[in-house]
Amino acid sequence: MANVLIVEDDASDLRKATSALTELGLGPLDPVSTVGEALRYLDEVAEGKRSRPGLIILDLALGYESGFEVLRRWRSDRKLSGIQIVVWTNMGEREQEICRLFGLKHVIAKWAGAAELQDAVKAAMQSPSSPSSTTK
Repeated sequence: MANVLIVEDDASDLRKATSALTELGLGPLDPVSTVGEALRYLDEVAEGKRSRPGLIILDLALGYESGFEVLRRWRSDRKLSGIQIVVWTNMGEREQEICRLFGLKHVIAKWAGAAELQDAVKAAMQSPSSPSSTTK
């Protein structure tokens, strides 16, 4: 099973993501609800203090914080940049374009539902370590 970092501040959406990932047999699941927690988690991974997750599920709208800070940290460190990310958010076209600039290939709108999230997760888990640039 693959360890998954879930960066999500909404309890309902966290339950949906957890259920979708559990149905796929993924785990353990490590949920965090703030950018600060996510950055500390990634710092610990980069420092070898925590095992590297096989996948990150990232919401970009985290209250007054931005998930793009997590993307910047992920992209800036070779120890982290190979981790696959699925962006699962309610943001629009502009944010999707920014995700493309980060080289992300799995950007899913939350309204698309759990099946789309699961499809993106399956695809991400089969992808090579380096990101590419297509979105859904």
